Amino acid sequence: MPLALVILLPILAYGGFFLILNRYHHHPWREALLRAMVIWGVTLTVITELLSGLRLFTSLGVALAWLGVIGICALVISRYGWPSSWKGPAWRWSMPLWSSIVLAGVAWIVVITGVLAIASAPNNPDSMRYHMSRVMHWIQQATVAHYPTHYPEQLYQNPGSAFAIAQFQLLSGGDYFANLVQWGSMVMSLVGVSLIARQLGCEHRGQILAVVLCATIPMGVLQAASTQNDYVLSLWLVCFTYFMLRVFEVGVTVSTAVLLGSSLGLAILSKGTAYIYALPICLWLLQWTIQQKSWRIWKLFSLAGLITLSLNAGHYLRNLSLTGSPLGVDVSSETSQVFSIPAVIGSIAKHLSLHSDIVRYLGLQEWLPPTTGITHKLVILLHEALNLDVNDPQLISPSMREFYVTGISNRSEDTAGNPFHLLLNILALVLLIVLQPSTKRTKCRNYSLIMMGGFLLLCCLLTWSGWRSRLHLPFFVLFSPLTATVISHVFNKTIIIALSLFVFLATQPWLLNNYVKSLTSSENSIFSPRIEQYFFTRRNLFDGYHKTITQLETLGCQDIGIIMDQKIQYEYPLWVLMQERLTPMPRVRHVAVQNRSRKIIGDVVDMENSPCALISLKMEPRSKVPTDVKTEYGDYRETWGLAVAGDYATVQILQILETRQEQSSHQMVPLQMGVTSELYKTDSQHDGQLVIMLP
Repeated sequence: MPLALVILLPILAYGGFFLILNRYHHHPWREALLRAMVIWGVTLTVITELLSGLRLFTSLGVALAWLGVIGICALVISRYGWPSSWKGPAWRWSMPLWSSIVLAGVAWIVVITGVLAIASAPNNPDSMRYHMSRVMHWIQQATVAHYPTHYPEQLYQNPGSAFAIAQFQLLSGGDYFANLVQWGSMVMSLVGVSLIARQLGCEHRGQILAVVLCATIPMGVLQAASTQNDYVLSLWLVCFTYFMLRVFEVGVTVSTAVLLGSSLGLAILSKGTAYIYALPICLWLLQWTIQQKSWRIWKLFSLAGLITLSLNAGHYLRNLSLTGSPLGVDVSSETSQVFSIPAVIGSIAKHLSLHSDIVRYLGLQEWLPPTTGITHKLVILLHEALNLDVNDPQLISPSMREFYVTGISNRSEDTAGNPFHLLLNILALVLLIVLQPSTKRTKCRNYSLIMMGGFLLLCCLLTWSGWRSRLHLPFFVLFSPLTATVISHVFNKTIIIALSLFVFLATQPWLLNNYVKSLTSSENSIFSPRIEQYFFTRRNLFDGYHKTITQLETLGCQDIGIIMDQKIQYEYPLWVLMQERLTPMPRVRHVAVQNRSRKIIGDVVDMENSPCALISLKMEPRSKVPTDVKTEYGDYRETWGLAVAGDYATVQILQILETRQEQSSHQMVPLQMGVTSELYKTDSQHDGQLVIMLP
């Protein structure tokens, strides 16, 4: 089957789900889109887990599975008969001019982020460490089972979005569609927030404003063209929230219980912060269930809970087998260790400070001093008043030395804040408090309490770090329909139009001049060589990695081991370079692993398939003397090395001195150095080393 058709198989399956729900089950088109999305996510998860269990997680296996799903959809459609026509959005042709202009702006954001998602290589640091790296390990071993790795995050981090990336990568043969998982999540979230706004009592005008506010979140714009997973989580939480509101309105049925359980299950499978954001929503749902006093509702929600657990069962079992915990890791290092009212207040202030750079957001830094300095002073004064140490290690992530207020001028998808959207959210909360109660406002107040509960719970449970703002994205996405509802009820059309145009224009720098995915700079994502884009966040590794692969090309090695320092962990570009330049693609695995995943190897090591070369990337001084490394396969010695400028890292290649079998019989294998002594020159300015080791 042609490649273009193969990559379309999951999309065609989604189209089949939508057609069945919209045309034959008569769900409105927006709700049908969300329902089809949930069914699609469940189908993708089931396909991944089933094929993985059979070790058939391959291009052929995934393609045949989606063909089977499309066949089932075709059978269902044939039973009802093919539709003679399809009715699109009811207000498509009668939309007011201002709505058309505003939605055209949203379409502009969607299109540009889509272009960036396809044209840009994945290059987010987390993606290079584990999001994309584990995808390559899964594809190589034809299963998502755990494997020995120097970076345990590749194993225990929730894999939902990576499942989708892996399937697209298998079907396409590359990572051109990897960023589209987040982009598609953004697009579907826009549909979802418009529906939530409708459930909160919004008319047409407010629903459009909700879409605009969601589409223009700076962090969301940046993440939409990346392989992070916060927008994927946002989508499933949007689905969960919408179907919960529908239950409150029309009651619970088997289908809504299934959709609730599936949405929650997919959210948890996507990211661990789903537990925090979903808890207040679940408590709201539990309160409503208790008030109904119906045994049937309890049974239906038990079904929802079973579905949630089932979707995560595979990941839970793999983590339990490795670490004894379904979470797979001790999360205490990233959770607050002090729980008191002053500590909670201080933590909330520090988290909110991540979104305080309003001057740079407005582009007024040439006329006004940035607000980061005054915010920092205010947070310090607040902590002094609370008798707290702002740099208390029990309240700050171990990765941070001290508290500071981050700026947003770098437009990074890891640290960007949403200052204007935060101000709008605060305005909506204030208006809800001061306005006279009504039925619609009571629903909005309840909704605001639940959303604020999730955000405050996140602030209280997680320590502060400069990268926490990306974890706030689901809060801003879920809050946008509430803010739109309140503003549309209080202000007239002129103000709403002006607000929509303002946030659209203010978001353009994040859209067009992303730090690592830019359309306007000299190193834009469309014309820069794709291989260079992988290194946009670690440019100083580019030459060292390329020279390493050049050395491997001369060896003809088909089994390569990797040793990586926890402080480097920039693995995925190595896979890309090996795929591009080494034919056939060698087997790649981590060796000399010292963490819990080492036990996956077991006591029995296949000595007949020892790695014929080791690549070592470490944060340590470059040595003039060849380095010796002990592994489960034997002792290796450095035969080539290169200091990487400015990043305190060194690349090395090592060669086997003697295998484990030979060690037991005290036989030595003569060392044959593969390079001249000139390669061992040391530059005192470099403190690290990337090493290749050979047998």
